[in-house]
Amino acid sequence: MAFAKNGSVCIHYERMAAGDGPPVILLAGAGRPSTDFDYGFCAPIVAEGFVPIRIDSRDTGRSTALIDTHPDLHAIKAAALGRGNTPPPYGIADMAADVLAVLDAEGIAAAHFVGRSIGGLVAQQIAIRNPGCVLGLALVMAMSRSMADAVPDAALDRLMAEDIPDEDAYVVRQLGVAQVNGVAGDFDAGRVAEEARTAWRHGIHRGGTARHFAASLAVPDLRPSLGAVRVPTLILHGRQDKVIPLERAIETAETIPGALIEVDETMGHDGPPRLRRLWGERIARHFAAVRTSI
Repeated sequence: MAFAKNGSVCIHYERMAAGDGPPVILLAGAGRPSTDFDYGFCAPIVAEGFVPIRIDSRDTGRSTALIDTHPDLHAIKAAALGRGNTPPPYGIADMAADVLAVLDAEGIAAAHFVGRSIGGLVAQQIAIRNPGCVLGLALVMAMSRSMADAVPDAALDRLMAEDIPDEDAYVVRQLGVAQVNGVAGDFDAGRVAEEARTAWRHGIHRGGTARHFAASLAVPDLRPSLGAVRVPTLILHGRQDKVIPLERAIETAETIPGALIEVDETMGHDGPPRLRRLWGERIARHFAAVRTSI
């Protein structure tokens, strides 16, 4: 196992292929470990000669977890809307610094970045503050500002109250999430349960999703800075995404010069195997085109 240090935080990461091809950094969604980027997703990227490196964000997988920290999501949401000043336990900039620590540990000067949901916010933050580190961007389920104006209070209540004592309880939780966030035709209880058990055994931490959510609620509007980003960018989004509205992805694409957005009519806020495979294939072509144009 490989780890990088960012102050008191240890970040676990894993190379998904051997070789010295251009690295592709994989950043998962809120509360999710790096196992979401499975071999089905990575295979077409490896076939194009790239080396995927999947990272467990802090509070996921084998990275440092802040399990004794319990954010008040309502207060953080209010602060994001200009009412109060309650900060999150950590911000998107801190998570970006974690990723840069991995690059330093591996001696990587620049890489391609894939960010899913909150992972996309982290990737955008890196592109803004450390543009020389970024060769290409692929954002799946994209947003570029806080969802504080759109997230219902009931969702925050559920996150703050969430207590998942064991693997079986996490399976039940993920079955419910898949039914709400996904598309009915993709729902496969056996598949969802198997992936939930894989994630749990790799590392699901108490309150991790809430702390990630706190960071995303508090994120500043990145759009004023994204106009200066000159990185080939691909955005993949679903018209049926009930968590991040399509409009948020469109505005992100309109802000990054030259960004491409592709909308899947059959995609929600979920990543079943058929979509993971398609994402991997499309992202591999995108990064291959970037490599050709350099």
